[in-house]
Amino acid sequence: MHNQIDIPYKLKLLNSNSEVANELISFIEEQEFRNVAFITSKTPNHLLTNSLEVAIFDHVDKLKTFQVVSPSISFVNQLQLSEFDVVVGIGGGKVIDTAKYAGFVNEIPCISIPTAISNDGICSPIAVLKEKENKYKSMGAEIPIALIVPMHLIEKSSEDGILSGIGDIISNLSAIEDWELSKKETDEYVDDYAVMISKTAALTVLLEIKNSMLLKKTKDNFLKDNLKIIVESLALSGIAMEIAGTSRPASGGEHLISHSIDELFGAVKPHGIQVAFGSLITTFIRAELGMASYSAFEEMKAAFSYIGLPVTLSQLGISKQKLIEAILHAPNSRPGKYTILNKIKLDEKNIDDILTKMFAYAGAKV
Repeated sequence: MHNQIDIPYKLKLLNSNSEVANELISFIEEQEFRNVAFITSKTPNHLLTNSLEVAIFDHVDKLKTFQVVSPSISFVNQLQLSEFDVVVGIGGGKVIDTAKYAGFVNEIPCISIPTAISNDGICSPIAVLKEKENKYKSMGAEIPIALIVPMHLIEKSSEDGILSGIGDIISNLSAIEDWELSKKETDEYVDDYAVMISKTAALTVLLEIKNSMLLKKTKDNFLKDNLKIIVESLALSGIAMEIAGTSRPASGGEHLISHSIDELFGAVKPHGIQVAFGSLITTFIRAELGMASYSAFEEMKAAFSYIGLPVTLSQLGISKQKLIEAILHAPNSRPGKYTILNKIKLDEKNIDDILTKMFAYAGAKV
């Protein structure tokens, strides 16, 4: 049992580079950090990074910016950070993961300034980085001590990135089912607070989607009106993992299917979009096993269709045969993680039958 829980001191959603700079300066001064390392990438984030460098320069003794060449374990191990007392990640998911892991390895705190919200890594204690042979590995990392979100950049970020973030949050509902199943089948410990927070994050976003559908809002209006809620829910999702001391509140069989697609075929879509599709499959499997109602599957599918997450093979961009292979391989992608995939017969014919039924269900077109 672990009771040492670190929750970010700050969560600020801001609307300009200067607001972000002022917030960062005041936090750095409050915490008495003197030597600051920025970790960023070459993408448009450099405009934000440049303005932060200029703004912060007179407030610290030492400032250095490192550009992520490759979001890998070896890159982090080569970083010279012994002289710094805080690391600031500015950029997308891979940059933030690199910064979190660099903070962890060097035993210094990390500040997260995400310019995209494609997954719950913006505020989680886990970093996914490249190992050998381009395989990605999930590692323990420090949860950021502050989350400073430039909403003006998030608004301009790719729609796919935002949809990916939504998919990652809603997939928590599937992950929680798997965690509770594992408790029943393997006596794995389940943290009730982590469950509550993770579920609340997912249901908040799902409820907003349902409301927008009822009000016949366009998808664009939904995204514009709910960015703040999406960011806050992603932060909650990360905090749920910190409380649990494991990725369990936000990662189950649906994540295994996505990891498996990555391992076998390379990512076909951003992570959160793949796990959303994975959670459609795991939710349908639960309904088939009588462990959930088909209406849960229908609700999820309707919500995904409305916001533009894939619900068919052609939308995901994968063949049925490849998806079958990915599901068969999925439990091997994270051995030891008990999920709904452990409850079904993992052979080609059975998976084919399940998928055929799922895509035919309620008149869906493959």
